[in-house]
Amino acid sequence: MSTPVFDTKARDLAEKIYTDLLRNAVVVSSTGVQLTADPKNIAKISFKLAASFREVEDELNAENLPKNQDFKVELSDIAAWNK
Repeated sequence: MSTPVFDTKARDLAEKIYTDLLRNAVVVSSTGVQLTADPKNIAKISFKLAASFREVEDELNAENLPKNQDFKVELSDIAAWNK
């Protein structure tokens, strides 16, 4: 099975964006339904917007991640606390 080119975490967000954009691109009249934009272009834009959103979210969350993950507590460190 081949890996998808897009980020799978962004798929759900892209789907929500697509639905919202498509809703705004549809004109319903008494004579029928008309799309003001190509649905494929809307889908592409939705994935790009979702990817951008995830990038910014990761940047913002990076500030909250632990900074010194390589730190190891040794027995001598604990013994020093009692002094």
